[in-house]
Formats: sequence, structure tokens, C-alpha cells
Amino acid sequence: MRTLLFLLLAVVGLPAAPESGRVVSVDADGRATVAHADGSTKFLRRFSEGDRKVGWTGRMVRYDVVTEGAETHARGVVPADPEELRRVAEVTDVLRRETVDKGRLVTRMPNELMPNMALWDQDGRLVMKKDLLGHALALNFVFTSCRVARMCPASTACMKALGDQLAKDPAAAGIRLVTITFDPETDTPGQLRAYADGYGIDHARHRFLTGDAGQIKDLMRHYGIQTLRDDGTIVHNAALIVITPEGRIAFRNEGASFDAEEVARRLLALEGGAGARR
Repeated sequence: MRTLLFLLLAVVGLPAAPESGRVVSVDADGRATVAHADGSTKFLRRFSEGDRKVGWTGRMVRYDVVTEGAETHARGVVPADPEELRRVAEVTDVLRRETVDKGRLVTRMPNELMPNMALWDQDGRLVMKKDLLGHALALNFVFTSCRVARMCPASTACMKALGDQLAKDPAAAGIRLVTITFDPETDTPGQLRAYADGYGIDHARHRFLTGDAGQIKDLMRHYGIQTLRDDGTIVHNAALIVITPEGRIAFRNEGASFDAEEVARRLLALEGGAGARR
């Protein structure tokens, strides 16, 4: 029976049981050597183009195994370091309680503090709220498989234009852009890396974040983003949220598109104010 199942998986490319272990190496062709968690065995898996660039070497990861013909692929590669998972679970639990306590009045308004968070970026690094404080920040939500041109693609294009605009001014060196996916099951760090590369994103300035689905759902409620799954896609509203260096919401721009030059000016004003206070 097991042999029959293996042959079926090999023919149709269905995922087998998830695996986990430490990445020993990833070569230029995406062939990754992964050691089991107990260190007893090493095995070879092919990583996607995005995962090759993430920098998984030396990291604990978890992924689904997909056999396609003679090759075995790792799909949905996500971090699996126990300490990072503990920190994420702690933040997720606290945020869940805050969301419940707020009841129907969840969406945070201007001058309120941004909610806590612990998500992984497109380099597989854990990003927490404290890591984003100290500089002005612009934040939005997308999902990479969105095909509605006026929504996520337009929003990402505007964020790219905003990053390009900020790059023209040395005073904007510290300003950060953050995009959070609301489809974390699909949008792993490797998928986000490939998506960002497709837009020519500056990875040093613009972080794409993914992680615990429950935490992301609560973050969306706090930032006033609503979604509905319909006909195989995600229907949603969109907004750009600008946050002060102290972590307070300064303003929000409703809709997927925005004027990059105007938002850059407002971010620079916030960044300049922070510099004066320092």
C-alpha cells in the first residue's frame, strides 16, 4: 500500500507528510541538503528560486515534500526554530486577548499605538514591533496571488514607487516600508522573496512579512483590513497606514493606490521630527 501511495505522489506531484530539520547547504541550482532534527540523517530537497535567496542555511525549517517525476521538492518552507516559535506564540496570544478585549471597536485610530507583532520577513528573519520603532514607517497588506490589477498589484507598485522616491533623499535612509500578507499559507518567506524580486523591491528598506495566520488575522482587524474568500480568491479592502517613529498611527490612506511623492513628504516630515527630538 505504501508503495502504491508513493507512486501516486510521484506521478501527480501531491505533497507527502511535512518534514523538518536544519538546512546544511543550498547550491546555486536549489539543491538543499537538510539534516533531520535528531542529526541522524541528511537528505536532498530542491528549493524554489525564492527559497534559494532567503538564506536558510544553518536554520531550522519545516516544509512539505512534493515529488515530481525524479525530483523531490520542498514546498512552503517556513522557519521552525523552537525559540522563535515560542516568541511568536507569545505575541500571538497577547494580541488575541487585546483583540477580544476591544470587542467591535478593534480598528486603531490615528495617535493610537501600533499593535504588537512577531512575523518573519522575506529573508526568514523574525521581525518584531520593537525592530520597527525609531523611524517612520508605511505599512500595507497584500497577497501575492492577487490578480485584480487595481488592488494588490497596484498597491505593491505604489510601494515600489514610494521606496524609489525615498531613495532620492539621504534624510530618508531610516524610513521603512512593511507589507504583510493576509494569505500566510501560500505566502511563505520564499514566495514573498520571489514576489518582491518581481517588482524590483529594495529588500533593505521594504520588508514583506508572513507568519502565524491567527496573529495576521488579528493585525488586519487592528488596522481595519477586511477580507472575504469568494470564488477561489480573496476579496478585500486596502489602505496604507503611516506610523510615527514612536510607533503611533499618524494617518491612513484608504484604497490600494496612493501618491508616492505625497506620502514620501509626510514620512520625511515625521522622520525629521523624530531627529529633532533625538
